[in-house]
Amino acid sequence: MKKALFTITALLVSLMAFAKQSNEQDPKYGKGAVPVDENGSVYFTETFDIPEGMSEDRCYELLFNWAKGRFTLPYANAGRVLNEDAESRRYIFHVDQMIVFKSTALTADESKISYNFSAVVKDGKFTLKITDIKYRYEEGREGGGKIFPAEDWITDQEAYNRKGTKFLKSTGKFRIKTIDLKDIQFQKAFEAISDNK
Repeated sequence: MKKALFTITALLVSLMAFAKQSNEQDPKYGKGAVPVDENGSVYFTETFDIPEGMSEDRCYELLFNWAKGRFTLPYANAGRVLNEDAESRRYIFHVDQMIVFKSTALTADESKISYNFSAVVKDGKFTLKITDIKYRYEEGREGGGKIFPAEDWITDQEAYNRKGTKFLKSTGKFRIKTIDLKDIQFQKAFEAISDNK
């Protein structure tokens, strides 16, 4: 019985280590996955073609309505419009939400993330962008936790060890979850357009 328990425990530990290592080696999270602009600010952006037969006005209307619904869901508890210009077909939402790194029955390792989500519809395309990313980690601690900008936390320089071979334990998890969040938001926005063509 002891041998069986030991074998199962060793297998679980190996699987967890493999999953963590897989994330670090996955090109999705690897070097260059977190772009910075000429000022050193982290941003994520993607441009999509408007579906054939859909007008730019209709595309903008769908994107704006999607954002109003998406960023007022319970997990995005402080989504609000910072700027909206229907005539030039562009908007910026500010979003505060939680990202969960690990959750058990007794504890949760999580952080609040805030960012600006913008959309621009122009020349038969729509461009989505996430900027001004900040984390408020361990908010429940005395003093309210600390606020970290993405530039100090998830760039290639900050997320990897000195040799650049693996993620640092403290910052690597933020990089992975931020990239996952970006992928989800961009995919959901794309679906809001493609499902309504």
